[in-house]
Amino acid sequence: MAPGPTQRSPERQAIVATARRAWAGATKPPTEFGLIGEAAHWVAADAEGITANLVADFESRGLSRLAYLEVVGVVARLSNIDWYCRAIGAAIPQITSTNAAEATGNIHSDATITDSWVPMLGLASAPLTLDALPDEGDALRDLHEPMYLDMADILNWELADDLNRMQIEVLAARASYLNECFY
Repeated sequence: MAPGPTQRSPERQAIVATARRAWAGATKPPTEFGLIGEAAHWVAADAEGITANLVADFESRGLSRLAYLEVVGVVARLSNIDWYCRAIGAAIPQITSTNAAEATGNIHSDATITDSWVPMLGLASAPLTLDALPDEGDALRDLHEPMYLDMADILNWELADDLNRMQIEVLAARASYLNECFY
């Protein structure tokens, strides 16, 4: 696993390990990964319970909002991969490679907190949530588009492939409900 914008590879691997523990039933965050592990646990185990106050608490204890956003990005993509693999009966991929390089620092200079809890580019929007961290936003779209819709087609209500847009949205809404998605 390569380093991210605010985290080195070992911290990103800790995020993966923590999220998978939470999905396996762990009820408390691990202590060995500090705030990164705590944030990853709650994003994976209780996303609907995350509040502005919790994010502010993480920040007051030393986890920047950009680092928290990276945790969200890693857990979101991991959930997409892991749950898809479970659904088709495939093995969960192991993430074992490490890279000792420092975090990339690739953070969009225009990212600010507007109407959300984390820095964003403009007003809060699910497709743009991770764009303050350009590599994370790109990685999200790399998974999102083949599994749902190209971002350019989000507003195309006439879109049809094997399923028409209404069928796609019923499936997406049900998956969002089951996953307690904010959007």
